[in-house]
Amino acid sequence: MPNSILLYRYLDAASALKTIESRSFKVGRLRDFNDPFEWRMGITGIIPEGKVVANACMEGFIDDVHGWLGIFCFSDTATEPVLWSHYADKHQGVAFEVNYLIEPDKLFKMRYTNERPIVDANRLLNPIGLDAYLLPLLYRLMTQKSPGWSYEREYRAFVDLNKDCEISGGLYFRRIPENFLQRVILGYKCPLEEKYVLKALGKSGFTSTKVVRAKMCLETYSIRTE
Repeated sequence: MPNSILLYRYLDAASALKTIESRSFKVGRLRDFNDPFEWRMGITGIIPEGKVVANACMEGFIDDVHGWLGIFCFSDTATEPVLWSHYADKHQGVAFEVNYLIEPDKLFKMRYTNERPIVDANRLLNPIGLDAYLLPLLYRLMTQKSPGWSYEREYRAFVDLNKDCEISGGLYFRRIPENFLQRVILGYKCPLEEKYVLKALGKSGFTSTKVVRAKMCLETYSIRTE
């Protein structure tokens, strides 16, 4: 039987209710992310005059990816208070606990390192073996960030915006599958009522999804969800 992992997606309260009512997760896109280094390759081997061209090529690459690739971001923890502060409206929001199937070509655990992927511009002039040179760099570009982001303990899944998503209001959405949403964890300061969230879940067909409220641990600097 395939292995799975429990992951967490943080949202503010209003977005969480929309997610439940529509039974769909909003799909992230590259230019919406808050890390300016996202998918930007380092470059070496160019003369100063070539930097403008190199930057223009990089922005064109980002625009292309933004146009067709959707990205889902999850964390493997619901106990880190900084995540609740940054991504769940200062503990007033929600964390969705999902049961994600572990598929190496669809779900990627992020790495955190200072070793930024760097492409040698001179190597691009030789087409022989170019794919073998670029593919490992592109994989690193997709799956690593700087150490300052390590507190997120992030996993990512990628989808084709044109094939795998629904559209509404200028945004892209992906329907939540059966048996995927395990728990809705309300932040300890979340204004939503457990009974109301349960009713919303039931109306959208999430009959087995549980609702719990997070608490501050009395002994450590962590958030309890049990």
